[in-house]
Amino acid sequence: MNYHIVKVTNNRLLRAFINFPYELYKDDPNWVPLIKLYTKQTVKGKNNMLFSNGIHIIYILKDGKQTIGRLIAGIDYKKNEETDTKRGYITLFECINDNKASSMLFDYAIDWLRNNGMNWIEGPISPSDGDDYRALLYRGFDSPPVLFDSYNPKYYLDLFETYGFEKYRDFYAFHFVADRFPTDRFVKVVEYAKKKYNFRIDTINIKNIDGEIEDIRAVLLKAVPDSWTHFVIPSVEDIKKEANMLMKFLDPELVCIARKNDTNEPIGFVVGTPDYNQVFIKMNGRLFPFGIFKLFYYRKKITRIRIFMQFVIPEFQGRAVNAAIFYSYMRNAKRKGLIEAEGSTVGEENAQALRVLEAAGGKRYKTYRMYKMDI
Repeated sequence: MNYHIVKVTNNRLLRAFINFPYELYKDDPNWVPLIKLYTKQTVKGKNNMLFSNGIHIIYILKDGKQTIGRLIAGIDYKKNEETDTKRGYITLFECINDNKASSMLFDYAIDWLRNNGMNWIEGPISPSDGDDYRALLYRGFDSPPVLFDSYNPKYYLDLFETYGFEKYRDFYAFHFVADRFPTDRFVKVVEYAKKKYNFRIDTINIKNIDGEIEDIRAVLLKAVPDSWTHFVIPSVEDIKKEANMLMKFLDPELVCIARKNDTNEPIGFVVGTPDYNQVFIKMNGRLFPFGIFKLFYYRKKITRIRIFMQFVIPEFQGRAVNAAIFYSYMRNAKRKGLIEAEGSTVGEENAQALRVLEAAGGKRYKTYRMYKMDI
């Protein structure tokens, strides 16, 4: 063995970083290849806000000339200042099933973070500090991931835990089938609540996207609990960056905002998207020259959606606003021929959201785990 760390400093090494998972997962039928162009833009910081908030280092692990692992370590100074912490992070971890290899990747990250004044580490976080590809898949290895969900071999859990990482937070994914959705019960509850509490459900207006983003942030400012020290409410500009990344996947009828009828004040929202992983799994990570045709063809055959963010302001919690948003959402999805949905990923501490998803007929079928360690 000739294991050695190589920092990614040029396009050749960047290609090695991006291409490594294609070799690692080549025999795994549940792995969904990311579009390489998207991964390249992410690693170069072109479609995520995380890298602009601090410093990071990108590297691969080689055995001789063969790539056997990769990792990004970084510091989000903005989040650390807002939460008064000295946190480092890791993201986009991939590695062969070898404790020495993973330990070398982790050691390099921790040494770099210590040298930059950090005293604890968490991860894997989202490469955009959002909800995409966050944490390790912990339970539910028997099916492919839905768009923006993490996927990894089960042995990753042993690599992290053997090294000394401990559980930080769990996140859950819920599976819905249209035929299992409790329509009759929800219709009665929803229509009663909308009349009694004087609110409505709108779909997002793309022509007024800036105003819609401001309404979404207004809900976040009121709805995110103070106890969520791990979650920093993004600025309008940060949300716009995330929206620009999502825009290519969004269907306006799958983004719903609840508003008071008399004042138009936003009181809740849900954001989701068609599950383009049902397309990407057929494209092997390439848009060109023929992947673009597969994209146009198979996107018409998507049958599933991913619901990945839902919030309601405190004064309207317990007034069936969550149920009304979700009912409107699933009704729109069913009308468009989308017969399955995943609600994800919901933090274990978010008891209200967990109750709503279960009451709506959701089956908890995947768990994702974020790890932490003092350094």
